[in-house]
Amino acid sequence: MSNDTIQYYHLNAKKFVAQYDSLAAQLVHSLWIDQLAQTPLGSALDIGAGSGRDARWLASKGWQVTAVEPAEALRRAAQSREAVQDTERAIEWVDDQLPHLAKVRSGNPTFDLILLSAVWMHITPDSRRVALAALVSLLAEAGMMVITLRFGPTDPLRPMYPVSADEVQAIAAPLGVSVEVMSGAALDKDQLNRSEVHWQTLLLRHTATEGCA
Repeated sequence: MSNDTIQYYHLNAKKFVAQYDSLAAQLVHSLWIDQLAQTPLGSALDIGAGSGRDARWLASKGWQVTAVEPAEALRRAAQSREAVQDTERAIEWVDDQLPHLAKVRSGNPTFDLILLSAVWMHITPDSRRVALAALVSLLAEAGMMVITLRFGPTDPLRPMYPVSADEVQAIAAPLGVSVEVMSGAALDKDQLNRSEVHWQTLLLRHTATEGCA
């Protein structure tokens, strides 16, 4: 993600907080919520956490959440919302970004759940191999990674690059990771009712532990 994109989210934090929090996490992530229910509670990493909507949702379910958000104003707003809602489990907020996630990886942690919701389209194609390798290094052996892909027009103020499940699968295979396309060949409608925007949800797991979660 470019510094210009991060700055755009920072300067327009109020608008994006309202947009993100207008939708319930359970609705946005309905395709894989059954998978979450079958996954033992543990540590979760929410990358591009935005308003903290998903981080708070996971924390309310008992997950120990680390939330990564490089846009300062978004991060501050999310932390304020967390304090107001008195989340049972504290969320650890980190100023970090893909493709390297250097701060998160510095302690060599692993996470049972990694979530990238509406993030992958901001990663430049030439950075995606490095980004996915960094993510895989953080994924616990029996863990699950969720990536949502956005299809639709780009925004010149926050550039978005073409995405596809095939591309993610091609990058993931040499890393020993399987990719399950939750919505099959069809694309899912946008929850904000933008007719030109559609989504696809991918579940990634270490190949040796596929189906164990």
